[in-house]
Amino acid sequence: MLDAIYCSEMGLPSTVLITTPFQTLARKTAVNVGRPDFAVQVVEHPVWTRDDAWIAAAAAKLADPIRKNLFIAR
Repeated sequence: MLDAIYCSEMGLPSTVLITTPFQTLARKTAVNVGRPDFAVQVVEHPVWTRDDAWIAAAAAKLADPIRKNLFIAR
């Protein structure tokens, strides 16, 4: 999370993909470093037990929001 925030502050398009249990930690981290608006994308936890079809569907669902975070919101 911090790496993405620091990269963003240096002008590099950055976002974070986390699983559901890490939402609170990610939000608190962003607030603590003065970036409460930092974009985070969330995928259901756990990922490692999912089959290929689930991964493909999750990736398709997240592709546009991630692209917007990286390029359109700049």
